[in-house]
Amino acid sequence: MQVAAPVAEGRILKLMFSIFEAQGLQYAILRNYETLPERVGARDVDILIPPEEIKKASAAIMYLAEKQGLLVAHHYCDERLLQFILVHRTGLNQLFDLKIDFFTSNQIYGLEVMSAREMLCNPLRHRGIPVVAEPVQLLDKFLFHVVVGHALHPKYNARFARIATQESGILFNALAPLTGKAEAEGMIGALSAGQGSDIPSLNFWQRMRVLGRLWRRQRAGGVLQMTRFLYERLRNHLRPAGLFVSISGPDGSGKTTVIELVLPHLRQLYGSDNVAYYHFRPTVLPRIAEVARAAKALDQVDEDYARPHRAEPSGIIGSAGRLSYYLLDYILGYFRRVYPELVDRKVILFDRYYQDMIADPGRSRIRMPTSILRLAARLLPLPRFSFFIRVDPEEVHRRKQELSLDEISELNARYDDLATRGFLIPIDNDVAPEVAAAKIVDFIIEHGDRSARRLLARRGI
Repeated sequence: MQVAAPVAEGRILKLMFSIFEAQGLQYAILRNYETLPERVGARDVDILIPPEEIKKASAAIMYLAEKQGLLVAHHYCDERLLQFILVHRTGLNQLFDLKIDFFTSNQIYGLEVMSAREMLCNPLRHRGIPVVAEPVQLLDKFLFHVVVGHALHPKYNARFARIATQESGILFNALAPLTGKAEAEGMIGALSAGQGSDIPSLNFWQRMRVLGRLWRRQRAGGVLQMTRFLYERLRNHLRPAGLFVSISGPDGSGKTTVIELVLPHLRQLYGSDNVAYYHFRPTVLPRIAEVARAAKALDQVDEDYARPHRAEPSGIIGSAGRLSYYLLDYILGYFRRVYPELVDRKVILFDRYYQDMIADPGRSRIRMPTSILRLAARLLPLPRFSFFIRVDPEEVHRRKQELSLDEISELNARYDDLATRGFLIPIDNDVAPEVAAAKIVDFIIEHGDRSARRLLARRGI
């Protein structure tokens, strides 16, 4: 994380905790608390609160944002998680960000394993900040991984070995009702020996037994929790919380350079593992030339990508076939590659998308009326934000001479027309690419801030 002034992080964190105390928020840090309140020791600050404190916690974060001039780049809320990403630009290439996750309980598939009230019992104090007790820290991480089917990370072995040795009785009382006495003793023994990452995940029938015991323990409450869990999953499938972005522009516009500058900021804000980068289309279907070669209609595939306009466009029938093939790839690719990532709240960035085919159909060897290409766009799930890198035609021609100045001017006009029609968001790149990249990132952040504030206002915050 790039921060212009390292002391700013500590100041903001200390202010956040002082706001929590002033507002009487019931909370405790869940994990990775060792460096607090001077700095965040992990990617985010994980905080436990009772469910009834969600509104108060949200108000506290928004008050912090107002006091420090921070924008809410991202906000998310479901049955157990309240998430904020606060951002402030500290320089042309620098962002300060603070990620805060509030958890309201420990749940597995919507069934509560430990309530916030249980987890907040006997908290520790770290530099004046409440932290959940060590057995809770272990159980919160370990139970989820074992039941859901993910092995515990080896980095927890040494610490969990100490906790399991010192708190074996508490751990047994928590695990035995769920897994059975023999399994609980075996798990605690492995944890105490520093072999937590070697403990196998529960098999299907063991998992069903644990869930059944949780269900019986909660009775009617389990029905309500499971209903909320299923509702949130359905809502996220209908309106995925991920971010779908594309950046378009003619060759020579500096688009690739801008993308290379945008990507690090997106990875900083949303996590390196949560940003996927694609080119032009999802490509679940092979290139048309490769299909033709496989059908022995071609002897060799032309791979001269430096001259995308090297071949003449196809005739009307060939163009219709190409367009249909690409539309199918966009639709299938969206549901196979893009949509699952968006449901997982990830960021998808495309270097070019279908809008480039409308503006520059010759690049894809298509010759069809622009109105038909625009109409076809209505059939596709398009990015939420589609940016167009706009550069003076003479500058584009200076950088790349494949097309004439008149052709480049016409191409720019077609992109501008799409921007006028709402298909693209124009971003000028006549100065430094860092400026264009900052404009794109700031546009995304500011849109997220407006969306978060509208949503919170509807909730009375």
